[in-house]
Amino acid sequence: MSLVINKLSSSIDNKILFNEVSFTITNGNFGLLTGESGIGKSTLLNNIAGLNKPDFGEVILNKKVLSNEATFLPPEKRKIGFVFQDFALFPHINVTKNILFSETATENDLYFEVINELKLESHLLKKPHQLSGGLKQRVAIARALLMKPDLLLLDEPCSNLDTQNSDNVKSLLKEYVSSQKIPCLIVSHDTDMFEEINISENIILN
Repeated sequence: MSLVINKLSSSIDNKILFNEVSFTITNGNFGLLTGESGIGKSTLLNNIAGLNKPDFGEVILNKKVLSNEATFLPPEKRKIGFVFQDFALFPHINVTKNILFSETATENDLYFEVINELKLESHLLKKPHQLSGGLKQRVAIARALLMKPDLLLLDEPCSNLDTQNSDNVKSLLKEYVSSQKIPCLIVSHDTDMFEEINISENIILN
């Protein structure tokens, strides 16, 4: 499995955010996307996920075209696990139902491993409004992993976590991406935060 971005360009209100961005992340590897605030990092993730359409270029996942001049698959057809900066949890259902929301998510060995690693056992019956920002972030990560995606997109996945929880998340991500043999793209303002993950592709927007 691999993610190929070929000359992707995007603009908002006639303002160019990024132009002809190209990179490849192969199976079991991480890419790190960095750059100043407002430069288009989250927009690039949204382009890949199908939440908005790029102006030009190609998004290819596992040799399947997700987006180009002739094709644009909707998000639900892309099988992408996405952790948003605002977490995007469903407020009316509890943590367990949020995590298992995807049709492909089940209470199997992976579920219990992820719940244990992210220390969510005592919070499973709570609703999002009862959770801290760090807990919401961990729930969003668990949901993305349990859907068994072909690609992970993580927008500042450790921004609300203390050192111990951040280390747990990075360890879990490293093991998960390697074992599932999928590509993962992380957006972070802190290039040092993910040193131990062994980033294979550094992408800088400027």
